[in-house]
Parts: sequence; structure tokens; C-alpha cells
Amino acid sequence: MLHIKFLPLISFPAVLIGASVMKVNGVPISIWLQNIIITILGTFISLLIANKIKVKTQVIDYVQILVIYSVLVWSLFAPGIEEVHRWIALGPIKLYISSICLPWLLIILGKLVLRNQWWVVYSILISISFLLLLQPDASAVTAFVASVVAMLFNKINGHRFRYFAIFIPIVFIITSWVYLDHLAPVPYVEDILLMAKNLGIGWLVIALFSILLLVIPFLLFPPKNRKATSISLGIYFTTVFITTYFGNFPVPLMGYGISPILGYLIAIQWFVQAKKNDT
Repeated sequence: MLHIKFLPLISFPAVLIGASVMKVNGVPISIWLQNIIITILGTFISLLIANKIKVKTQVIDYVQILVIYSVLVWSLFAPGIEEVHRWIALGPIKLYISSICLPWLLIILGKLVLRNQWWVVYSILISISFLLLLQPDASAVTAFVASVVAMLFNKINGHRFRYFAIFIPIVFIITSWVYLDHLAPVPYVEDILLMAKNLGIGWLVIALFSILLLVIPFLLFPPKNRKATSISLGIYFTTVFITTYFGNFPVPLMGYGISPILGYLIAIQWFVQAKKNDT
């Protein structure tokens, strides 16, 4: 199982292709080099701490959930752009906070589902979705609702209640798209795939393949003991990528932005540990 330790390297193709597209299109090196540096550092740290961190207590899980709530609420009061509040500034660095917190939260919610605490997970689904709706962030709302509902669907007893329970989250999704923000796209963030397409069909095919690589482990090779969580993460990232086609949302890892890279590395490092626990 030594090879599984190096799975976080799967993030490099998308990051490097995105950086190459930016470079060819004349985007300053100070922009695209950030993605490469954070990917190298994040991957190195994840390899370094492999097997070092094992947190199993419920108290720690709820402390982490409280931290996630806190930073999402913080983002609502932080300076925004055209009434959109998705970022927290740490000095010169702006973090797109939901792209870090949501993969992290899905991992924790997966543990709660294993403990049969689906009602807690459902309450968190409703409240977090509402916070994302206030930002507003249609992509995050859609991806989070889709991934948690997939995790919960077979755990909720009673067919009628099951379908009733997903009604409110679906209303949140619809509302988020009805009141979609009007932020203009930044070419090397939201339109990076269009930039790749403009370079030639070969660039686009390679770019799309590198994105597909990112979700394959979660969806096709889930850990035996954490299958629901893995598939939920796969649905989350897939939905995030799909929504970029329908709105001006960042293309994770390929477009400029360190936050989605951090979120993905959190998820893939969890996947590595979960696969190791299968043996």
C-alpha cells in the first residue's frame, strides 16, 4: 500500500495544466506560481503527516464543526465584492472559505452518519446551506446539498419523511440560482477552461481529463469502511466543476486560487488514510 501514500500527487496535472494555460495567455508569473507553490507545500505536508494524526473523539469532531460555523459566519461580515461575501482576508491572502471548509465538513459529517446521528447531520445541512445562501454562493449550496443528501438518503427512515426532508435543501438550491450573483468572471479563475479551449481542442481535452482524474478515486475506488463519505466527496467536487459551466464560479485547482487546492488536499489526504484503514 506504499503507492496510496502518494495519491495526493494526483492534484498536480490540473494545477500544472492550469498554470501552463495562464502562462501561455500572458498571465503574470506571480499569479499562477502561487497555485504551484501551495500544491507543492500542501502535498509535502500531507505526506509528512501521514499516519501522524488520528482524531477519533466526538468532542473534537464537534469542535471542528464549531470552527467551520465560525469562519463561515465571519465571512458574512468580512468585506465583500458587490455584496458577495465568500472570502476572509488574512493579511494579503484572501481565502475562499467554503472551498476549504466544505470538504473538511463532509468528512466529519460522514463520521456522524456512521454513528447514526443523521438528524444532527440534517440540521447541519440546513444551517450551513442557509449560511452559504447568504454569501451568496450557488455553486457551494448546490454541491454541499447534493453531497450531503447523497450521504443521508438511505439513512433517513421512512420514504415519505425522506422525500420531505430533502425539500428544504432543494429550495435553497433553487433560491441560490434565482438570486445568482452578478460578479464578472476573471479569465484565469472562472474562465480557465475557456482559455484552454481557445488554445486548441487538445488543450481542452487534456484539461478536462486532468479534472476527471481528481474525482475518480472518490467515486470509483471508495474505501470499504467509508464508502458513503468518499462518494459524497466525489459528488461534491463533481458538482463544483459542473456548476462552473452555468455561472461565474472558480474552476478548482486549474484556475487561480489557493483555497480550492487546500480543500482538495484535505479530502484526498483523508481518502489516503481511509484506504489504509481498509487493510
